[in-house]
Amino acid sequence: MIDISYWQKIPLWNSTSPESSFDITADEFSGRIPVTRIEHWRDYADLLESPFFNQVDTQLIFRGHRRYDWSMTPTLGRLTSSGIVTEKLASEQLAMFRKAIRGRIKDHSLLDDENEKEDDELWSIGQHHGLMTPLLDWTYSPYVALFFAFCKEDQEDEKDNPYRALYILNKSFVADNKLCPDIRVFEPKKDDHGRLVSQAGLFTFSPFDATIENKLAEVLGDEAFPDDELENATEGEEAAIFAKYICKIYIKNEQQQECLKHLRRMNVHHASLFPDLIGAADYCNIFMTEIERYRNTQRQMQHVEDQPKDNEIIETSVPMLDSLSVQSVTDLLKQPSESQGVEPGRIALIAEELSKVLVRGKLVDWQERESLQAEIKAKTRVLLRKLGYPESARDFIINNILRVETNKTEGIE
Repeated sequence: MIDISYWQKIPLWNSTSPESSFDITADEFSGRIPVTRIEHWRDYADLLESPFFNQVDTQLIFRGHRRYDWSMTPTLGRLTSSGIVTEKLASEQLAMFRKAIRGRIKDHSLLDDENEKEDDELWSIGQHHGLMTPLLDWTYSPYVALFFAFCKEDQEDEKDNPYRALYILNKSFVADNKLCPDIRVFEPKKDDHGRLVSQAGLFTFSPFDATIENKLAEVLGDEAFPDDELENATEGEEAAIFAKYICKIYIKNEQQQECLKHLRRMNVHHASLFPDLIGAADYCNIFMTEIERYRNTQRQMQHVEDQPKDNEIIETSVPMLDSLSVQSVTDLLKQPSESQGVEPGRIALIAEELSKVLVRGKLVDWQERESLQAEIKAKTRVLLRKLGYPESARDFIINNILRVETNKTEGIE
């Protein structure tokens, strides 16, 4: 798990001082791209309104990532150990797809392998249908990008994800073949399903034999690059200047559901972005999930009201759970003063879910296996974030959650 001190090294966005809001950390997560962070998704609007992101004659495009550690690797690049798409790999993939779609499409112009423009359209259609391609999806809408960064929940069985991420790319710069000849911007003419229009979408073609991050860093780092500010900049000033062309925004991974509700009020949701049956189905699934989550919390609140007082053992509605463990977790969750603002039903729900994590992770030798203990703590962190336990009290719970089972095993009350 990434150390919390790492995030403290990432500059916090400051609209009054954008020149001090970026850094180039040159590590596996941020690469050579300037980075900044905001501590709540609501701060995103303030960032967007900054003059820094509203330069004259500059058009920006946006890309959202659910996880902080995802790089700008196209799906075809995931087939290689380096994440790089070679020209040979792309050529073979496109030729195979062109043959595979014969008899399956009405537009036979896509079968013309002599027309490079049709190659681009074919890649776009393949991207829509799940083909691994050298394309990266972008959008002109910063809020569509925010939606894609927050639309999916984190999984319990994955490593911690304290921040989500957004990339902002200067399209005016990338589209200039004289300044950036190796990265192409492409806006398809064919959009049979209407998704590109609804999402204000477009693509970039990743360069062959290089990652897009490295290619951009190479172009911007060239002494011949025509930017007067960059030519006279000190090393400490370079990050903010580079950020005019490409930057990565880390957004604190909190209140995911509230973010989606906010975007829904702006008409940014699955049904509007995916104007087909799949989009309609996803919209209904997510909406009903929210309703059922609310109902479940209400049931938990009623369950707590019907239980004995704190000095008696509280029975759990989950038959496979040890009621003593659930009560011990409940007591732990109530210890921090911040928990006083959490409704009892939510505390009960969190206690049951954390008890399930303990039950599933408690193997015979769990006390001697550091990897298993780390896994339990990671799942605890994900659950606490997902279920809305106060952020400032989470580390206390994570650091003490294993003691619940240890004390029970040793007979300590």
